[in-house]
Amino acid sequence: MKTMNIFLNNHCQINPKWLRFIIISALAIGIFFRFANLEQKIYWGDEAFTSLWISGHTSTELMASLFTGEIIQVEDFQKYQGIFPGNNVIDTVNALAKDTPLMPPLYFALVRCWVGVFGDSIAAIRALSAVISLFVFPAIYWLCWELFNSSLVGWIAIALTAVCPYQVLYAQEARPYILWAVTILLSSACLLRAIRINKPLNWGIYAIALTASLYTHLFSVFVAVGHGIYLLILERFRLSKILMAYLIASVGGMLAFSPWILLILKFQEYYREQPGASIFVIAKRLIGILPRIIIDFGSGYSDSVLKISVMLILNSLVLAFICYAFWVTICKNPLKISAFLVIFTWFILLVTVFRDLNSTSGVLLTNKRYLFPVVMGIEISIADFLSYQLSQKKIPQRLCHIILLGLISSGILSGAISLPSKTWWNKEVGNDYTEIVEQINQYQNPVVISDTKLWVIWNLIYYHKLDKSKLKLQLFTPKTLHMFNPEKTDANISDTSTVDYGNSDLLLFYPSPGLIAKFEASSDGKLASVNKLRLWSLK
Repeated sequence: MKTMNIFLNNHCQINPKWLRFIIISALAIGIFFRFANLEQKIYWGDEAFTSLWISGHTSTELMASLFTGEIIQVEDFQKYQGIFPGNNVIDTVNALAKDTPLMPPLYFALVRCWVGVFGDSIAAIRALSAVISLFVFPAIYWLCWELFNSSLVGWIAIALTAVCPYQVLYAQEARPYILWAVTILLSSACLLRAIRINKPLNWGIYAIALTASLYTHLFSVFVAVGHGIYLLILERFRLSKILMAYLIASVGGMLAFSPWILLILKFQEYYREQPGASIFVIAKRLIGILPRIIIDFGSGYSDSVLKISVMLILNSLVLAFICYAFWVTICKNPLKISAFLVIFTWFILLVTVFRDLNSTSGVLLTNKRYLFPVVMGIEISIADFLSYQLSQKKIPQRLCHIILLGLISSGILSGAISLPSKTWWNKEVGNDYTEIVEQINQYQNPVVISDTKLWVIWNLIYYHKLDKSKLKLQLFTPKTLHMFNPEKTDANISDTSTVDYGNSDLLLFYPSPGLIAKFEASSDGKLASVNKLRLWSLK
């Protein structure tokens, strides 16, 4: 009982009362945002892959069945979504191993177990991410306690995290990124505890946390390397007992992950040539990401000049504050704290930028979901900055109150704006799909013909405004496209992939140049672009 009282006194008292009210309110509102309207958000391509893998099927199996040139219905995709009798967690892991081992299996195995109990509806699948996101709060508090030995920093970090627009979005997505955030925080807190209390048990717990993080996201390798760099700096590049313990624990974690590493090394399809990016493009994208930690009112091509101007000013102020708060936090703290924050926050970003500048495999920084360490590092630094200012009183207390209230209010307002929206920037399903779907719905008997990627098709058929009852699809892969011949009218699909379209309205969706050329060569009508070369109709 005495130990419990000490814990409560150290960790659960927040003074003054106004601060306690703000933190509790932010936490309650943040939890509400995470669980509200789970089924109303668009279930986009990446999330559809989650449903595919928990069914135990692979994209290869789906495309071999549906991308054959036969006329199919939207309902035919349901055979490869959700859970079915006879399939289990092992089937999910096997599907991942065959399809894309670059996605480690921990999250997807958890989802498969979850839907076995709660069902495979969109709301049920996303609810797991929302539940997992609640573990971010104790995890970030523990990390702040280990780093600063301050409960106030931890509670402010919880409040900022609760209403962080970036984190709320990914807490509602059926993907592993919020679980990755939890494992990053836990492994980092375990590391600091093991450094503070250098015992085999603590290093063993760190190894387990690191293994869980590796089996959640491949980029945890960079987190582990960052931990090693931090310890090298802390131990002044000496092979100390603590550094040796870290090496043993991290090697243990890597060995536990090695079976999946072998699968990754065999997976060659991902390593395809794509353009990299210039430093200007990378800087532009990064500047667009960082303000979303605090404020995110959405953006689009149809925004007015006034809204764009206001958002530009707000984003500039937010960026300036982030930079100032981080700089003050680094300068005022000892090396043990500042080195950890710098490496924790920026190391994975530097690796990503270096890779993008020298890459022939596409640009990673476009995937904003990879920047969770950056987001959480900035949140922790802001929490320490505000805690320091509140305790030192070097700037007027009223100003500190206004800043904290402004940060939390910005997050709440951002959440309130995005809450009723069907899509947001993290879905990568923007205005183009809205226009395309509206145009498809205008036709009486639309047949969408496409040889695009599977996730693009999923973005279309899951779009909330699409009239699925009358839509038919004719899908091809590069291997089956040669069979396409719209000029024929017999329905001998297996030999010539021809079909009697009757009075159907033929539409090409994200067609390749090869599909357009084949259609123009085989058809009596003329193709006309309906939507920016993404949707074509036969006139």
